[in-house]
Amino acid sequence: MTGPSLRVLVVAADAKDARFAAQVLSDFGDEAEIAGDVHDALQRLTRARFDLALISLSLPRGDGLALVHHVRALYPSIDVVVLSTTSEIEDAAHAMALGVLQSVMLPLTGDALLVAAGRSRERQVLIAERTRLTVDEARSRRRTATYSRCAALVSETDTSAMAERLLDACAGEVALRGGAVYLPQGPGLREHARVASLGPADVFPSVLGDADIMTFDPTQIVQERQVGDVSGYRVSLFGDTELAGWIDLLPEDTPIADRAKEGLELVGHFGAAAFTAKRRIDAIARFGIKDPDTSAYTFAYFGDVAGREIDRAARHGRRFALLTVNVEGLGASSATMDSRHELRRAMTDAILESVRDSDVLARVEDDEYYLLLPESGLLGGLAARRRIHRRFREVSALRYSKVDPTVGISVYPVDGSDLGTLLRVSRRRSDRSRDGVWRRLNLGEMRFWEALGTLLGSEDDVGLRADGSIALHPDLAGTRDQHSLARHFALPRSLLPRLGATLTQDAVRHRVAGTVYAAGDPVLEDAVSHAAAGAEVTPVRVWVLGEGKGVTSPFRLPIHDGRLQSQVMMMSLTEMGGYVLVGRQLSEDTLFAYHASDLDVVDGLVTSLQSEYYLQRETG
Repeated sequence: MTGPSLRVLVVAADAKDARFAAQVLSDFGDEAEIAGDVHDALQRLTRARFDLALISLSLPRGDGLALVHHVRALYPSIDVVVLSTTSEIEDAAHAMALGVLQSVMLPLTGDALLVAAGRSRERQVLIAERTRLTVDEARSRRRTATYSRCAALVSETDTSAMAERLLDACAGEVALRGGAVYLPQGPGLREHARVASLGPADVFPSVLGDADIMTFDPTQIVQERQVGDVSGYRVSLFGDTELAGWIDLLPEDTPIADRAKEGLELVGHFGAAAFTAKRRIDAIARFGIKDPDTSAYTFAYFGDVAGREIDRAARHGRRFALLTVNVEGLGASSATMDSRHELRRAMTDAILESVRDSDVLARVEDDEYYLLLPESGLLGGLAARRRIHRRFREVSALRYSKVDPTVGISVYPVDGSDLGTLLRVSRRRSDRSRDGVWRRLNLGEMRFWEALGTLLGSEDDVGLRADGSIALHPDLAGTRDQHSLARHFALPRSLLPRLGATLTQDAVRHRVAGTVYAAGDPVLEDAVSHAAAGAEVTPVRVWVLGEGKGVTSPFRLPIHDGRLQSQVMMMSLTEMGGYVLVGRQLSEDTLFAYHASDLDVVDGLVTSLQSEYYLQRETG
């Protein structure tokens, strides 16, 4: 059978004809019901939907033609086929004038019934197709109107006018009782203020804060939510890397149709692109001080932004990170002025591709950059540094030029409360990074256990003197830091639990984000676990690695690797700073240990450990 199955009402004067018609149609896949008389037929028509009615003109008292009148008048979507005899030619003609689909002569045959049902089936297909085309045409007209409304955003320069155009575009997709557009107060700020509204403005709050931000789902542009006491929808204006704003809507009816959601998603994409572009254009227009050779800003612009960021941070108790990036190797990598200029632009773009739109990059000298990360701390700065290094390696590989940046990080207010102090701290750390152990020994190219072996050496490289000091192979002397931020020492094993507990307690007491790892010594693992278990809820994560022999701990990650038990390990990387202690047994009660507070070594070992065992990284 082709085409849809039909629901058929059979009203015949002869019961045998009714049963025959119902049987033929049912065998063909249709659903047929038999009405005993006109009254029964009228009852069935009010209770169910039918596609076809077979009505005999031979019903007593002329009821057949009267029923045809009734069906054509009240149920125009039902096709009517009349069953007539040669003596009912006049009634059959009258029925045809009323718009019946076909007249079938009695006695009935299966072929005649199937032909009549086939015509009805074809008509149902055509009606469905016409309905679909009508809906598609209406949707196409609506979508074209939405494109036109959104395209006007390109030429608009006023934020309120842009927001009003967005609400107008939303109203074109779905009937609204009200709506409001919210935009961030400034770059990197979490509060969103209402800039335009439609309908009753008092329904929508004037400002959306952190609680609203937490409900954001970047996988759904249109989300159903509560607006006050009623059901509504939120359209997220989500750009490539950040949230550009919200649109809150109160439709006339909920839930809205899928096609309306598709239209609102289109409006959301257009709105995000428009507001993101406007914010960038406003920043350029307001300050207009760009470095002529690259896409970075000048120090004059950077100083103005940094000063305002310090004021905001002091007023609202916020923090931010300041990075100095020194790009070495540009002069040696290119022979001509033009090639150096091209490489410098590529390196600047590499930094910009590694940070957020709200971050501010300034080129200060030929090979030095300053980078401001609003509302980021030490972990955010370290994450940005890792992205910069990774992107530089990719660019260097493509250009066959070895360009290796050194990055120093300072954090407001931990490292200073003014721009000058923060720059001095970040420059000093950048210089240390250039001469540090991690860079000098090229540990970043090694996997975790290889880097650890380089720092600790083998058992033959270390000896314990009679006075308790340690004798080192000359090669291990190169793993020390000239600033004493990384060095070897002999550690009494009895101090391990105190060190682990103190490190963990400091992190949880200050309620800072970050991670503490411990492994290799049951007493150390127990001390770290007990210190973490006794603390209140804190953003720091504490983990004991390996299968271990200590007490069972909810903080244990049962990693099946015997190396985690062969060497003692304690690592902490939090917003307070970083510390690493790794060692192995030198005698029964003494460890040969290497400890470091050098951020390059700590961050390098922690991230290498996380890569080795697929652990969650610190992102800030």
